[in-house]
Amino acid sequence: MEFNVQIRRDPDELLDKVCMLAQDRVVVSGNSRRGRFSGMFDGSYEVEGDQVAIQIQRKPIFVSWSLVRRGLEYLAA
Repeated sequence: MEFNVQIRRDPDELLDKVCMLAQDRVVVSGNSRRGRFSGMFDGSYEVEGDQVAIQIQRKPIFVSWSLVRRGLEYLAA
């Protein structure tokens, strides 16, 4: 599933925040413009302007897609 989320901070700061919060649950590879993540969630991301497109290929079954969207919007704020 793909999500497009508006970001309200510098992409480098956003990536640092995501990596800090994810710690041992998700491994992020790439840079502040595009990359991949794997662990509890698998997918990819790409930043264009003030939007980040996040493609999620795998998530825990007990996590709803609406919860995923809310989490992504929280991270991007």
